[in-house]
Amino acid sequence: MTARSTDLGRVVLRVRFPVEAGKVREFARALDDPNPVYRDADSAHRAGFDRIPAPPTFTAVAAHYAEVEDGTMSPARAAAVALGLDLPRTVNGEQTWEFDRIPQVGDELTGESVITDIRQKEGRRGGALTFVTVTTTYVDQSGSPVVREQVTIIETSGPST
Repeated sequence: MTARSTDLGRVVLRVRFPVEAGKVREFARALDDPNPVYRDADSAHRAGFDRIPAPPTFTAVAAHYAEVEDGTMSPARAAAVALGLDLPRTVNGEQTWEFDRIPQVGDELTGESVITDIRQKEGRRGGALTFVTVTTTYVDQSGSPVVREQVTIIETSGPST
């Protein structure tokens, strides 16, 4: 583990992507969510939306737009790589979303992923666990905040030698 407290506040990823009707429909379908607001503008209007809304976890598609040297990258993976964590020993520990408003078709979201917490603790079976929290703030095309996504990744200690 090479994560240090000096890494707090470090930007590990920036991404921009459009909220497109086809992608929203595909995402809702992948979630097996039959709600018509994700497919039909009239249903969205009746539900109180100006435009077709994106499902709550839609920002997960950002990983497909974050182009880096080795392909695409999620905020969690970007943090793990930037900090030198051992990827085969990392897992997603927790993920949350906090909304200022629901993203809607026609928005263009820009996200910036920042390391907001690093801590260690002893594991129940021995060995250190490293917890790294990454907060991504997404803003729309006017710069207004839309959603904050927070993910905590956990790196387990290596095998004892």
